[in-house]
Amino acid sequence: MVSSPMYERLMQFADSAPENEKLYGWDDEHSTVVKAIRKAQEKVEHFKDHQGFTGQAGDAMSAEAVRALQRFNGQANYYLTGMSYYVEARRAIMLAAEEARQLSPTLLDPMTEAMRDVATVTIPVASNFGLPGQLVNSLAVTGAAYVDAVEAQANAQREAKSTEIIEHFESTMNNLSTRLKDHTSEGPDTSNPENREGWTPIPEIPKDSADALKKGHITISPYEGGAYGRSRSDAFGNADLRGSDSGLYPGGYNDGEGVNQRVMQSPRLPSRYFPEGEAGSRTNPISDPQDLMDMDLLHTHVNGDRHANGVIGGHTPAPPIDRDHPLWGLNASRAAESQTAGRLGGIGVMGAGALGLRGAARMGSTGMGALGRMGGGGTGSLGTAGAGALGRGGATAGASTLRTGSYSGTGMGTYTPPGSGKAAGAAGQGAAGQRGGFMGASGAGAGGAKEDKKQRRRKYEAFRVEDEDEDALPLGYVNPLSQTYGTDKDITPARRRNDGWDPNQW
Repeated sequence: MVSSPMYERLMQFADSAPENEKLYGWDDEHSTVVKAIRKAQEKVEHFKDHQGFTGQAGDAMSAEAVRALQRFNGQANYYLTGMSYYVEARRAIMLAAEEARQLSPTLLDPMTEAMRDVATVTIPVASNFGLPGQLVNSLAVTGAAYVDAVEAQANAQREAKSTEIIEHFESTMNNLSTRLKDHTSEGPDTSNPENREGWTPIPEIPKDSADALKKGHITISPYEGGAYGRSRSDAFGNADLRGSDSGLYPGGYNDGEGVNQRVMQSPRLPSRYFPEGEAGSRTNPISDPQDLMDMDLLHTHVNGDRHANGVIGGHTPAPPIDRDHPLWGLNASRAAESQTAGRLGGIGVMGAGALGLRGAARMGSTGMGALGRMGGGGTGSLGTAGAGALGRGGATAGASTLRTGSYSGTGMGTYTPPGSGKAAGAAGQGAAGQRGGFMGASGAGAGGAKEDKKQRRRKYEAFRVEDEDEDALPLGYVNPLSQTYGTDKDITPARRRNDGWDPNQW
């Protein structure tokens, strides 16, 4: 299990924030005080205008009435300023708790969670031609490794956002508290004649709240930021970050609408993987989630059909710091499709459907057996054999020890990979380490003579089917899509007889 101490601390505050609403029961006291001040001012004004003395006595009585009004106005302004700090503190508590509830209580959306049982996930590592010095633009990873890495990065992003909310709230409250103490120590200003002109509110309090406060009412709207600075009016800064063109997602994301004809009509960019058998290829996908920490998975569009003008289809994880982001709804509605792919052995919708018939044939038996590799000796940090393949027993144990990077910036859209050491990018630590990190590879080779010797000892030649050779299928090969149909509930094995449907099935 991942550890989320800052998120838990923030939610403890959010759960206790409703206690603040009990203060509304004292709002009538403010109205009583304002009415009393106003009534006293009216009496003094009436005395000044209607006192019956004339001459020097009359002038002295009028001057005393003016000084009394001055004292009353100073006391009133002193009281209203103190109340404005109180109102803004209550607003900050309310808005901070509401912003905290914008964070998702679950790190993974349903579709991302369903990809745990998918055999391979294709991650783009270069937009067009490939990594420098190589024609590689795609990385194959196991579904379990991808989901564990996404979960770890999602937790890191939510922890960073939780910390930021806590620090922002504490800074706001400390500022209000310090200024209120200074205001209290200074006391009311009864010597300034300008006090008669009216009350000057503190800059942070919105005009509507200040006008209501002066009239004896306390109004706190969640759509005005006030001293806290964030509000519902812009979804606490998330409103402009929810579109696929917001800038947080370089490759955009599948927004659930129809196919973009401009993208579809542009040239298709084929996925180029590492040579068969090498780490990151389709026959040997990356199985250690630590090797994926050099890249920002939360803003990466995976499994998409890439064209020169954009990407069609694919999947992007929903952000854990904005539970109202459209990706939460989109990924929930598509989760059933991913679960179907998992029940079909990981090569159904997300495998053969994405790679095509020829791609599925190239994967051969190694593609069908990928789930076995995920839980077997090829996993390393995912736990014992079988534990990481079918459930979260081994996977969560590995996720808790992952060294993740940090998220920061607008919408937490800037990702900083973990530092050097025993992490992704270190020589000898998995495939990403051997290549210097997939997102920044320069074409460097192996990680040493010892690793080369191990590779030679267990090296094998994978069967290949060339697109231009129609007779290259082996004897006895059955096309997995030629005689099967239906749903995942009623699908049946291919019958072993030649019905003449596909000459290449025998």
